[in-house]
Amino acid sequence: MLNKEISFTAMDVATSVYDYFKPRIFGMIIAALFMTIIIVTVFFTSWPTVDQLPQNIEDQSNIEAIGLMIFQDFVIPFEIMSIVLLSSLMGAIYMAKGDDNK
Repeated sequence: MLNKEISFTAMDVATSVYDYFKPRIFGMIIAALFMTIIIVTVFFTSWPTVDQLPQNIEDQSNIEAIGLMIFQDFVIPFEIMSIVLLSSLMGAIYMAKGDDNK
């Protein structure tokens, strides 16, 4: 048994790779779309600086101006990030739940 020769053909390797990726293709497409959305959002959004925020003398924390910017100028990135955070929270709960066969 120790001297048995193991050989692989190209078709065996291609079949095993196909069998491995076949059930995961949909998830990989969704992950690639999420990564594309995040990369486009990060690189093609004009990020304002602190000087561009409207200043309010009475309220130095400027929470009202930040809230107005989020819900007027950055609605789409805000909604995309909320979906990404929700899906990551659901994934963390699924992973923490574990198997019930213990």
